[in-house]
Amino acid sequence: MKKSIFLLSVATSAIIFNSCSSSKGGIYLEMFSPEESGLNLVKITDEANGSVIAGTSGSLLPGTNYANAQCGFNKDHNFRWACYPNLSVSPDGFKLAYIANSNKQNNIMVRNTNSQGISTQRTFRNVVGGFCWGDDGRLYFADDNRPNYYINSVDAEQGSVMSQHTSGNVDDAYPAISSDGKVLFFTRWVSTYGPSIWALNKESGTLSSCARGFNACPVPGNNDAFYCVRNTTAGRSEIWFVDYVKGQESIIVSDVNHSFTNPTLSPDGKWLLLVGNATSSISKKENTDIFVVRTDGTNLTQLTYHPQNDMCPAWSKDGRSIFFISSRANKEQYFNVWRMSFNLQ
Repeated sequence: MKKSIFLLSVATSAIIFNSCSSSKGGIYLEMFSPEESGLNLVKITDEANGSVIAGTSGSLLPGTNYANAQCGFNKDHNFRWACYPNLSVSPDGFKLAYIANSNKQNNIMVRNTNSQGISTQRTFRNVVGGFCWGDDGRLYFADDNRPNYYINSVDAEQGSVMSQHTSGNVDDAYPAISSDGKVLFFTRWVSTYGPSIWALNKESGTLSSCARGFNACPVPGNNDAFYCVRNTTAGRSEIWFVDYVKGQESIIVSDVNHSFTNPTLSPDGKWLLLVGNATSSISKKENTDIFVVRTDGTNLTQLTYHPQNDMCPAWSKDGRSIFFISSRANKEQYFNVWRMSFNLQ
């Protein structure tokens, strides 16, 4: 079903955008666009080493089977993007974790949520491809054990001893842990069938195939339910709610002009953060922006409007701020972690 986009009311004359030419095209150096003047944007990391990893975006690949892929798609706008969960906030709200590149390896770094202090490397693998910070104090991540990805975990605060949770001749990615730490959800991709969400009961070891889709977002207090992304054969990414035990499924967001990925539930359970495609009013080109929607599918609102990519949103513990990764405001288009205010009621 189609939802309306309710735009934030801001003064459009707040800032003038400048661009300079390069081999990469227009590079927009401003911190925020006119529509974002009320977001109180703060940059958390420094792009000096260009190390923060978010995801790629671009035109559609010829011959893509949309329903079988685990990326964001909007065929009508000829646009696709990676939707790894590459940013997470600690259970106490004082730290955040992100993926950075060092020595040609992508690993999880942990730092304070403010813009000061150093980052500490918490994984020591070749490629970490998306993760979550569980309430049990562990970082669950997709580990590149080529030719496949497995789900592993490490203690977020100390040591480097790794626990392996899945294995096999398949790709397991997009981990998400239930609020009580008992159920590990993840996406298993098989070329014949596409992505599906599985649940591993950590106490019994029982492994269950739950439903079609990817990017699972568990519901606190209900280990039988989650929000997720599903791609249609028409090349559009939609947000769904699934109770796989009761067999109930309902669509939350589907829109002709926008596709959506990375559902992330607010601390009060009322809102979902999303990554979606949008056409910049400045560059007239497609990019990824941060959206929010109520869990009943109403009040779909675009939060960011910068012509560079905004991705990987994560809530602060009190729900008053949103952390995200963006390639804005630096000439090399490196990604950084940013924070913005959230004031919708």
